[in-house]
Amino acid sequence: MTIGILQDEVPQQLRFAEQRRLLSRVALTISLILALYLCIVSVIMPVFTIGKFIAALAAILIGSLSWLCHHERLYTASAATIVAITIIGGFVASLSNGGADGFVAPIMISAPVTAAVFIGARATLVSAICVVIAIVSLLHLEQIGVVTEAPYSAQTLDIAAIVMLSAATGICAAGVGYFAHAMQTQIRSLRDSQNRLVQVSEQLDHSAHHDLLTGVANRQGLHRYLNETLSSQSRSDGRIFLAHVDLDKFKSINDTYGHPVGDAVLKNAALIMSEAAQDGAFVARVGGDEFVIASPLPADAEIEATQAFCDRLITRLKAPMNANGVRCQTGASIGFVTTFRHACSIDSLMTDADLALYDAKRDGRGQARAFSPSMRSQLERDRIFRIELEAALEEERVTCVLQPQVCLDSGRIIGMEGLGRIRSQSGELLVPGLILPVLTEMGRLADFDFEVMKRSLDALVAIRSNGQDMPYVSINASAESLRAPNYVARICDELDARGLTAEDVVVEILESTLIESSDDAAAKSINLFRDAGIKTIMDDFGSGHATMSNLLKLELDGLKIDRSLIADLANNKTLQLVRAVHDLAKDLELNVIIEGVETPQQFAMLRSIGCDTIQGFGICKPLEQAAFETWLQDYGVSHIDTLRHRLRKNS
Repeated sequence: MTIGILQDEVPQQLRFAEQRRLLSRVALTISLILALYLCIVSVIMPVFTIGKFIAALAAILIGSLSWLCHHERLYTASAATIVAITIIGGFVASLSNGGADGFVAPIMISAPVTAAVFIGARATLVSAICVVIAIVSLLHLEQIGVVTEAPYSAQTLDIAAIVMLSAATGICAAGVGYFAHAMQTQIRSLRDSQNRLVQVSEQLDHSAHHDLLTGVANRQGLHRYLNETLSSQSRSDGRIFLAHVDLDKFKSINDTYGHPVGDAVLKNAALIMSEAAQDGAFVARVGGDEFVIASPLPADAEIEATQAFCDRLITRLKAPMNANGVRCQTGASIGFVTTFRHACSIDSLMTDADLALYDAKRDGRGQARAFSPSMRSQLERDRIFRIELEAALEEERVTCVLQPQVCLDSGRIIGMEGLGRIRSQSGELLVPGLILPVLTEMGRLADFDFEVMKRSLDALVAIRSNGQDMPYVSINASAESLRAPNYVARICDELDARGLTAEDVVVEILESTLIESSDDAAAKSINLFRDAGIKTIMDDFGSGHATMSNLLKLELDGLKIDRSLIADLANNKTLQLVRAVHDLAKDLELNVIIEGVETPQQFAMLRSIGCDTIQGFGICKPLEQAAFETWLQDYGVSHIDTLRHRLRKNS
């Protein structure tokens, strides 16, 4: 049964129950009126007559029906019986009490009233016809002498007629009173229903145009606001400001801590935006972690003011917050547009703000960018580039370049790293800085990592089959890969398919991977690597993220110090910092690899610290497999002097 049917059914059932109660009261009233009439008539006319007997019998029957009509199935029959008793009793009693001119006949006029109130229009018509027929019949019977004159004096009959008319009037008054009561009840019910409908309509309208989680407007509410703003009479006199806000790191927070914390972050962010927005500004949540702020502006509004507002908002959203008992930090990227209201539409506003937001995120996030027309051409170039990357993934144009990792003490090559590249249709290798942000945006970074892993394992097998000693190959695993289902099992399957073991691969985990909980899928993957015997190291250590906390939480085998830490190694403070990081890692029994080594000076200083393994352009740039094998042959016998020579040569 639908809600609409229930809404109709319940009031009908309530009204029917009330009608049964009223019929019971009316029947009891009629019974009491007849009993009172009988008592009065018996006092003023003590002679026993058939009329008195019929009145007593009718009072008893109708009184009994006042109990039966409470039952739902007996309601109609009870009402019809009351009508029939009224007509038949009045007719029979009138035969011995003066016929149609007697004092009993008026009681019959209450029958149609009772039928109208409690049965329906058809029963009212039938009962009215029956009353007319009964009165006409009494007149006819009176003419042929069947009717008996009442054995009372004229004065007594007048009194009895007055009593009977009073009884009939009382019965009719009860019906009219019910009608009045029913009408008032119905009017009150309609008024209450109307008020409820207004409230429900307002609630439905609010729900339809507001976000249930944050309380701000939703996409439908935003469109209604923009429609009203752009169609107002003053639209030609002013500007409109619209900012598209995208929360940074929200997905990582949601995946790490769960949806309750993510929901609390969204509520806090919505509150911050609502408080930061100026009077008349409109805040809406239009996606998972996406918000829009819109506001009318005067015609002379300056773009610098809107830029300053967006910058302040980013600063507030970057502040640490307590979300559902968890202290976490997010940020925001904002794309905004300010234009004259008469020169734009809803679609153009949203599109321009989206373009500006895309430009802000592409350049590193955490910033606000105003729309400019040149962004449209850039968007088209980006669209073409995404199509190119998608085609490259489908056509297996993913490849890897190789870079050696060398023992700083002996000069021996102890492993190599497989770095992902995509070959364009012209044969050019596209660098990671160009492809990784786009792949991340496309949601294809995990697919790219997996293809690079397979190419790296293939390169290891090929190099060994050509007689070169290569202990292992290291591969990079992004946060998306670590959180992908069955990631560790897939790597193990690829090792088995090539006859390799867990010792033949090392997984490098980006330091930027945010892992704050043991329940995080990335942390579980790292534990599975350890169970499988595959070593894991933290890549880009020192590049500016929460490195120390991750070192303490994760069961890692080593770390790779980022090139940014050794770029100014000649500075004594930098040297002491690298020494401290190296000593800390050794105390934690972690292997250390230094990347970005390019000069003999860096080589000498790192060796003085006691570093074990280095890698960098000063030794060998990343090379494709054939060129890398040629480099290996040219490198020849591992010796520290060879390493020094190459560093001097390449510096």
